[in-house]
Amino acid sequence: MLPAQAAPSGKVAVAKPGENRFAFTSATQAKTSPCKVSSEDSGGACTVLELNALPRSGPFLHVHHREDECYYVLSGEFIFRAGGEEYKLLAGGSIWLPRGIPHVWANTATTDGKLILMCQPGGFEKFFDEIGSVPMDNKNEGMMKELMAKYGMEMLGPPIFASSWMKQH
Repeated sequence: MLPAQAAPSGKVAVAKPGENRFAFTSATQAKTSPCKVSSEDSGGACTVLELNALPRSGPFLHVHHREDECYYVLSGEFIFRAGGEEYKLLAGGSIWLPRGIPHVWANTATTDGKLILMCQPGGFEKFFDEIGSVPMDNKNEGMMKELMAKYGMEMLGPPIFASSWMKQH
């Protein structure tokens, strides 16, 4: 007898190196945050992304109201601030960030870093798709705040490195 299907979708999803499981509208965004497991692949259970982080860059301080997140460091040196604590993670380190906990992170290295991000439930790849259309200057912080709100997040403060927003996009 075969074991029960693990994924609610009942299908296997494979992403080879350099492949994407989600059709991003921006080729740059597809390269920056390739989707390895889409919400469609997982039957809505999760989204898995590979995040390419430039040196001394990361997102705004924010909180999720819909998703729990798990990060796994593939390369680089990262700092995560969450729940009033600071965590330094190197390759092989991971952190679980439940929804409702304000957090921010950054690649503190002088070289590119890489993270695997798993969000549950799925659907977060759509946020990353839309973020690719936000213009690259600090004057558009308001647009970013609106986009975050659309996906159940609140922007609470600046990135760890002030120039992060410009570097990532």
